[in-house]
Amino acid sequence: MAAYHKALDHYLQVAGNRIGSKLFLDKNGLCILRTDNGQREYVVELPKNSEVVYFYSPICRVPYGCSEEFFEKILELNLCGIAYNQATFGLDAKTQNVVLSYTRPMEALDEVAFSNILSNFIKTADRAERDLVKLVRGLMEQTSLTEDDIDMEMKTHRTVSNNGKLKV
Repeated sequence: MAAYHKALDHYLQVAGNRIGSKLFLDKNGLCILRTDNGQREYVVELPKNSEVVYFYSPICRVPYGCSEEFFEKILELNLCGIAYNQATFGLDAKTQNVVLSYTRPMEALDEVAFSNILSNFIKTADRAERDLVKLVRGLMEQTSLTEDDIDMEMKTHRTVSNNGKLKV
């Protein structure tokens, strides 16, 4: 297993040279890449005694007010892995973040394969974030009350109250 740690650290260094960033595995088997503004994070992890490399990235928080519809759409997106290059969405229960993740066995990797996977995962995670931002906006518009909706509710309430001889 130590050989996998050493090999992955080497692959990260090669990939880092390719993208212009110093990448390495820390003692916990983690490598965290952050965008220049620190808003986006991509993680490569090789857990202790594991033969599998995990790529994951927090995409967005679970939206308040439309979580049921949101999770329904997320499950639909997970159904067909082609949309996000076999990466899948999951929930980090601690942070309430939706996370995009992808796994690959170490024995299937070399310098080139790893660099390509990392590059593609970053692009895929960025696209997933854009897609989910659009999804959340659409769901929020569908589930949010507009002033017209509120006016209509108030008119209905007044009509019901006046018919029942109650005054508002």
